[in-house]
This record gives sequence, structure tokens and C-alpha cells, in this order.
Amino acid sequence: MPALQMDFEEFAAFDAANDCCPPVCAGASAALVAQVGGEGGIQSVAGNEKRKGRPAKHVDAAARKAAYRAEKARIDYTDRPEIIAKLRETAATLDCSVNELLQSMVRFAECNRNWKQVGLYGARKNGVLQ
Repeated sequence: MPALQMDFEEFAAFDAANDCCPPVCAGASAALVAQVGGEGGIQSVAGNEKRKGRPAKHVDAAARKAAYRAEKARIDYTDRPEIIAKLRETAATLDCSVNELLQSMVRFAECNRNWKQVGLYGARKNGVLQ
């Protein structure tokens, strides 16, 4: 059964009013065509050329890195090789870095023990924690 297409004048008037692509005149200048948006032109908004965006916080990448490092405190951790090996093994099992593992362990220890009142684990021999 062939498809029937009915053409009503009322609907044709509505379709013409809703047409998103205005016809481009052959004699129109390129600037007018770009303003109207015809033939793939981009509508330009006056004033965008003067906007420069948010001002930079840091002069260059080195200043940005220095500011980041200044916000973060760094502590070097030394221990027996077997303890370090166990930390690396645990970090590999958890698919994280040793640094992330140590951060998590310190936060857990700080939240779950009153270190000032209870003191350290282990005993000291010759001033070194065992």
C-alpha cells in the first residue's frame, strides 16, 4: 500500500513558521551570512574577544608545584626491611601505593587510640623502639 502524503495549507503555514534554517540570499555579504547562521556559519557574540578568563593563581608550573608541596607535610618513614616488605605486599594486595596505605593506617590509629594517654606499643632498648 503506497504511503499517502496529505498537504494541508494550515499545516504548511505552521511548518514555515517553525523553519530553523532561514534562506540565505545569494547577494548577502559573508558577515551577514555568519550572523544569520546560514551555510554552516557560526553565530558570533560581540564582546567575547575581550574576555580573558580567570586570572592565574601561579606564575608558572614551578610556582604551582611549590605551592602544592608547601601545603603538604612530608615525613620519611624508616623501619626494618621485613616491615617495609610487608607494607609493600599489603599495598600490592590492596592495589594502592605504600604512601596511601601508611596514610590510612595513621588515620585509623589516630582515631582509635589515645596515644598521649596510653603511650607507644613495644618496648625501648637503648632508646630505639623494638
